[in-house]
Amino acid sequence: MSKSKTWAASIVAVGIATLIGALAGCGKHKDNQSGAGGSGSAAAGGGEAIETVRVSGIPNENPSELQRKYAPMVEYLEKKLGAKVEYVPVTDYGAAVQALSAGKLDFVWLGGFTHVQSRVMDGSIPLCQRDIDREFKSIFIANTGSGIKTPADIKGKTFAFGSKGSTSGHLMPRYFLNSEFKIDPEKDLDGAPVYSGAHDATVKMVESGKVAAGALDMQVWERLNNEKKVDTSKVTVIWTTPPFVDYVWTARKDVDPKLQEAFKQAFLELDPGNPEHKVILDLQGAKKFVPAVPADFDKIEQVARSSGLLK
Repeated sequence: MSKSKTWAASIVAVGIATLIGALAGCGKHKDNQSGAGGSGSAAAGGGEAIETVRVSGIPNENPSELQRKYAPMVEYLEKKLGAKVEYVPVTDYGAAVQALSAGKLDFVWLGGFTHVQSRVMDGSIPLCQRDIDREFKSIFIANTGSGIKTPADIKGKTFAFGSKGSTSGHLMPRYFLNSEFKIDPEKDLDGAPVYSGAHDATVKMVESGKVAAGALDMQVWERLNNEKKVDTSKVTVIWTTPPFVDYVWTARKDVDPKLQEAFKQAFLELDPGNPEHKVILDLQGAKKFVPAVPADFDKIEQVARSSGLLK
């Protein structure tokens, strides 16, 4: 096993057995693959059609919110691909990467960092992303009673990231803390940083005062505010990061190229002028989807390696 595979396996060991066991009982998934893939669909024009296309996404929010977001998208994809499409929830960020590598999933909505992990581990392929993901941002928030006004004030205070595998909830906030404010999260906080596991969980930790400050996906923050699910008298935004590339639909490398293209085109064809499409776009927080290529994520890989989070 290569060094990169050894490393990747070590970071995703927790919860993988449970995930694989659950996936094994999820029905048939034909893997009679040959050459560069082999799985296909009626829409993709491949050989023998697979019975089920399995999709998933990193669990960056609570499970009920993710189910709400994916339901109309799955129905749409079934029509476009001419095959059954199943959304398979995963236990954590690492489990999403591992399941894609193991052939238990075909397409996964990954963050920039998990996409890079997946391509280093097994050569996965970026297909498309939302328009906003070309220049995504994180925000830093603080409890209003903490005395924190800027990220520089975080030094010596308690702090929460999201998941360890999150781009906007960990990798890039960690990078900016160090590069912009000379704060090393492993040395300059009040104890080790906390990992909440999800963006909305970070907000609740800061709101409750469990930690003084935290960082998360700006879009999740905006949604929580719009839905009145955060008490802004207790938590406030103190800084917005510079932009970076983030979320992307990622294909397992051995999925038939025709199916990959059909999947990508299904998203690129989403039209906000079509009511059915608009529901999907609104739930995904996008005006449209755009193509993605491997070079888009080179900077994320550089940051991950320089920070020691990717070896």
